[in-house]
Amino acid sequence: MKAVFAVLALAASAFAQGIAIFSPAAGQNITAGNGVEVVVQKPDSLTGSTDIGVAVLIQHCTQNPCEDVSQDLGTVFYAGAFTPTRQQGVADGQPAQQFFASVPQSFPKGPAVLSVPHSVLVGAGPNFVNEIVNVTINIS
Repeated sequence: MKAVFAVLALAASAFAQGIAIFSPAAGQNITAGNGVEVVVQKPDSLTGSTDIGVAVLIQHCTQNPCEDVSQDLGTVFYAGAFTPTRQQGVADGQPAQQFFASVPQSFPKGPAVLSVPHSVLVGAGPNFVNEIVNVTINIS
């Protein structure tokens, strides 16, 4: 029984360290050839953590709804450090980091998946946690 509680506690602490794509919003239109602001939010948590990094990628959808992109995340806009901070007027005041991505003019029009893989060390152990969050946008 103690093992079950330990596993649930680890899962809860890992989930609490999760990130979210605050912007762009699902379904938002992005014009190819223009830039888009990507805001990655990391809500507050009582569990300590050390962020390893994130990447920001985009993949054109070949079907509707979009296929699973976890095996082929697409074009890399950013890969590196993730250092979320509080900024007034950004991400509802939660810790976040802004990235700017320029969608190539030649990028296929239509639905696309914007993905942000995230790696973090959680807790005193620490535990290694990976996650990928996605949002479907429209390239016009």
